[in-house]
Amino acid sequence: MKSPDQATSLCHSCPKLCRYACPVAETDQNEATTPWGKMSAMKLSENGILPFNRETASLAYKCLDCKASEGACELDNPVPETLFHYRAKAFAAKVAPPSILTYAEQFQKFSNPFGIDLQKKMKSLLPREFSTPLKKIAYFPGCSEIQHFPKSTAHALVLLRKCRIDLELFHEPILCCGYPLYAAGDIENFREIAEINIHAFQKYREVIVGSPTCLQTIDVTYRQLGFRFSTRFYHVVEKIKIPPTSLHPLPELRAGQRIAYHDPCHLGRARGIYDPPRQFIKAATGVEPVEFFTNRANSSCCGAGGLLPISSPDTARQITMNRIEEFKRTGASVLVTASPECACRFKAIDPKIKVMGLLDLLS
Repeated sequence: MKSPDQATSLCHSCPKLCRYACPVAETDQNEATTPWGKMSAMKLSENGILPFNRETASLAYKCLDCKASEGACELDNPVPETLFHYRAKAFAAKVAPPSILTYAEQFQKFSNPFGIDLQKKMKSLLPREFSTPLKKIAYFPGCSEIQHFPKSTAHALVLLRKCRIDLELFHEPILCCGYPLYAAGDIENFREIAEINIHAFQKYREVIVGSPTCLQTIDVTYRQLGFRFSTRFYHVVEKIKIPPTSLHPLPELRAGQRIAYHDPCHLGRARGIYDPPRQFIKAATGVEPVEFFTNRANSSCCGAGGLLPISSPDTARQITMNRIEEFKRTGASVLVTASPECACRFKAIDPKIKVMGLLDLLS
């Protein structure tokens, strides 16, 4: 990986080839929030030409972590990772946006962004048999799935057992990967959560994860920060191998409703997983999903990532609305995604559209 100095220097000297790939820049219509503008501001602050104050630091938070600019860059310059380096610097210097500082402080109360005891909620919703310990494989749902889509957790456990995977539900006290802290720049507390999680993950040979963002954080970001562990991680859709005759869709889907599939950035661009979710929809419903105009590696972001809804709520909202308008133009009546964070975001911005998690297509 390029150092922050190498990455910002490269962007600073580039003729903005990824200009139109960045949804934040496209929405703001502001040169300062293009990948070139944000990375150049960080470069100029390092050189002492710009002060690293709240105004400059705020540009590091104008990023969805959607990795669209990396896809457009012929040199794969890591824009989000580099901007997150400067978020850490801003957080330590207390010049991060006030909304971010408040958000991180609230996160600390329950080690998750929802301010509730997720372990207690999960136990109240799922049969005790799923918590039988001493298995070598575990399912880690992530905090967004537990909070907003607990049925997805139950569906995942049932389907994985049908695949003859002998697993248990991850039952450690902390059920958040810590991504919100990483995105806030609170690296000290993010490291603390990562250490606790890794200690628990090391009990397992494999961990199957429900959220693409959790998967990316645990499997990639933890390792980038120097943590070493042998446990292998997978997204749940990678592990479900069931004949279509064993899948039973919800009754309302049998009437032939058209389904559009939204590619989550942390599953698609980050890990290259595009076909398995589409194959699952075909197997579960008998019909191919409808494609958005922008899909797969060129998919538009849902607007939920990088804490943009916290740091720049108006921009994030417009990005989500743009994606919803794109969905409406597909002619589909159901929007399906493999990310609980994306599904939650779509539902929050437009409660009228029908949004479903991938595994929730089944009865």
